[in-house]
Amino acid sequence: MNKKELLSRVGDVSQIGGVRDFTFNDGKMKGVRAIEINTGKISFTVLPDRCMDIAQAFYKGEAISWISRTGITAPEYYDKTDKNFLRGFFGGLVTTCGLKNIGKPYLDQGQHGRIANTPAEKVSIFADWVGDDYVIEVSGQVRECAVFGENLLLKRTIKTKLFSDEFTLEDTIVNEGFEDDEIALCYHCNFGYPLVNENAVMTNVPDDIAKLSAPIHKKQEECIAVPFESEDEVTVGIKNEKIFASITYKTKTLPNFLIWKMMGESEYVVGLEPRTTNRGGENIRKNNEYVVLKPFEEYKTYLKFKVEDVK
Repeated sequence: MNKKELLSRVGDVSQIGGVRDFTFNDGKMKGVRAIEINTGKISFTVLPDRCMDIAQAFYKGEAISWISRTGITAPEYYDKTDKNFLRGFFGGLVTTCGLKNIGKPYLDQGQHGRIANTPAEKVSIFADWVGDDYVIEVSGQVRECAVFGENLLLKRTIKTKLFSDEFTLEDTIVNEGFEDDEIALCYHCNFGYPLVNENAVMTNVPDDIAKLSAPIHKKQEECIAVPFESEDEVTVGIKNEKIFASITYKTKTLPNFLIWKMMGESEYVVGLEPRTTNRGGENIRKNNEYVVLKPFEEYKTYLKFKVEDVK
């Protein structure tokens, strides 16, 4: 349906999709800005105050992302001490981990680093017709810096269009310091019920880990590295009896991949995690697996999220 045909049927695009910019007003999420994007097929909530990460996500009204018991929390509740990151880890479809640490706490960096609790600036929203496509694009910049320390800038753009069943997330990390600097990066992509259920399987992973189960009492988490050799792009996903959700990413800048498989009660979630390294904390340094950026050098990453009916 082209622009003219659609506008002959609706009073405003917001009748069937578009963008809604609002602020939460309750509990620990009070004051957090949110941008809800709705294509008419998929809808998801971007949090500019939390690194432009993505919280809730739905496909045709059915949840695909996992939201933890903490719910969305404002960045002022962030505590980097030890593993207190988990007290504000809402999960969501995307939590960005980095930029100076992923995994276990290390030196002055808490678990998974600071970036997920850093608000964005220069946030912009584009939602308008480009020819016969109604394009939706949200962008922002997140800076991780310190006096006498790093000066790293993450520039993020999330893009989709009306009636689409997919969207892209593209990041550019820039070292705006005048010395070489090190980064580590992980995209913690968290899928939950009802997409995740006892009839679901992970795709493009070894058969012995692909099957999912119903929630298990006192089940412990599993972190499973999956190597993908010599491929430019990799697509991994979760498929149940009705829906197939997938992530496609480029291995040139995200060469490692980890599955966070947690089949416990309440913590019932599968994390699909493209990463720069499967090591965490001090083990990144011990094994020399940081990405080194020269002054003003850029590092670009790309992820595509797609959700579709199982045929």
